[in-house]
Amino acid sequence: MNVLWEKTMKIVWKMLSFWLGALFLSLMIDVAPLYAQLTESRKDVVPEVEAPKSEQEIKDSLSIATLRGIIQATEAVDEQLAQKNQEYHDAISGDEVVAENVKVQLLTKIEELNERRQELQQDFEGIATGVDSRKYNETPTKIFDWQQELLDMLQPIMSELKTITARPRELERLRNEVKFYQKRLSALELGIENVKRKVELAKARKLKNQLLDVKTAWEESALEIQGELAVAQYQLDERLKVEESFIKSAKETFRSFFKNRGFNLILALSSFLTVFSFMRLIQRRFYKSIQVGVKGKRPFWIRLLGVVYHLLTLFIATVALLIVLYVSGDWVLLGLALIFLFGIAWTGKQALPRFWEQTKLFLNLSTVREGERVIYNDLPWKVLSLSIYTKLHNPALKGGLIRLPLQELIGLHSRPFYKDEPWFPSQEGDLVKLADGTIGTVILQTPERVVLDILGGSHKTYPTSSFLQQNPMNYSINNFGVFVTFGLDYAHQSLITRDIPKRLENMLVEELSKEQFGQEMSQLEVRFKEAAASSLDLIIIAKFPGHLASNIFAIRRAIQRIAVDACNKYGWGIPFPQVTIHSAVPHLLQETVNQNEQSGSTGM
Repeated sequence: MNVLWEKTMKIVWKMLSFWLGALFLSLMIDVAPLYAQLTESRKDVVPEVEAPKSEQEIKDSLSIATLRGIIQATEAVDEQLAQKNQEYHDAISGDEVVAENVKVQLLTKIEELNERRQELQQDFEGIATGVDSRKYNETPTKIFDWQQELLDMLQPIMSELKTITARPRELERLRNEVKFYQKRLSALELGIENVKRKVELAKARKLKNQLLDVKTAWEESALEIQGELAVAQYQLDERLKVEESFIKSAKETFRSFFKNRGFNLILALSSFLTVFSFMRLIQRRFYKSIQVGVKGKRPFWIRLLGVVYHLLTLFIATVALLIVLYVSGDWVLLGLALIFLFGIAWTGKQALPRFWEQTKLFLNLSTVREGERVIYNDLPWKVLSLSIYTKLHNPALKGGLIRLPLQELIGLHSRPFYKDEPWFPSQEGDLVKLADGTIGTVILQTPERVVLDILGGSHKTYPTSSFLQQNPMNYSINNFGVFVTFGLDYAHQSLITRDIPKRLENMLVEELSKEQFGQEMSQLEVRFKEAAASSLDLIIIAKFPGHLASNIFAIRRAIQRIAVDACNKYGWGIPFPQVTIHSAVPHLLQETVNQNEQSGSTGM
């Protein structure tokens, strides 16, 4: 244990040294450009008088024109505000009785004009200074409701998303304002033109004065809208002028991310991987130390300890990641990590039954157990080990070791097996015959396919499952037999049961012994089989060891040849198919002739 502890501490010290070195290197990389800029700025401190750029002059002239427009709009608002204040003062202190609703309308209009004047002042300051003061003068809303704590936690994430999308949202807002003011200004101009025509047509002084009042009010509103339109158009033009290319913007975003949060993210993920790897290293050392005592088999208590240790490893590594984000103060990444963990927990409750089944498999308590035989993809496999990735092995197949995730075994069933149980009906080099009539030698068998070398040297490939469905007959296992039916003429009926089979058997033994495969023949029998329609049939049975299965066709031809030689030697006749005409045929022919004669006489 002391040696293991010393090795563990050495590994931890190496990991800490590596991460400290990486942190120092990243700091040097970030500081180097800043130092270079400072040194260059000191060298270049030479007072030079640069002429103003033409673009800057245009920009200043536009801003001055816009500021003048804002001043004019402000003066118009001040005039209206003074007028409304005077009207309200007269309504309060005058002798005439004024309705309350008129007073309320005057107060409302005064408030609107004050707000409008404040907005114009803010626009004036923003254009003059180049800084939008509205963004910095807003007071944050404080939420004291404890039920909104979750929203408070999500607020940094939403603020970050808002910052990322600030530019396109600002452009869209300005475009909408420009469109709105343009439509409103067009309506005001149309109304002013209509009033002008009516003023020219009006004859009565009172009507003409009221029309002139309306015209003046609408002209003042048009002047205000022109100022608003000029401000919005100027701000939109300024935003569009500084628009950068997509690649440059992406580079800046990427660089900003790694300067602000990229290092925190890398450090957090590194801490997770470091703790996870360290815990797994301890687990492997522990398993290696106990394998001698349990002779390579894992008892139940070790499996249970493994499950608990896996969960503990994930928990400690996750806590390490969250601690790093918490210490760094990066609430955006910390909030995203918590949301991610919450999502995993929420979806995990639906997968809880499946996780329980996998846990039972891992503990060797389910329907598939370690060291037993299981059928997977229509093939038999031996379960070598049950772990997060299960190992299955078929010793009869080339490449017969596969790794599967534990969930693939859910729903399968295993059983104990005996040592002499075959794992596949053939081996490479065996001669097999399939149900479709194919006969060939197995030259390759894997979990995916079986390749046969058939007559003529061509290859025929079967999917392994289809090969098993063909019910292969293996000639190369143990012994195989060659069965040949040979027929003789009925003229040898008196000798066919005893004398002829004995003579033919003796000649077959004598001639086959001259062949190479005949020297290993284990059995030869010649027996009377049956009396067929045209011949008296004999059956010849010859048995050979399995390694001679590739000579089965040569053996069959040799037996036929020797049988024909025996017929020539002993004068036995070989029959051929005969056609027999029975006596019923003339009788039927006579009946047909009589029927034809009767039909002819009727026709006459």
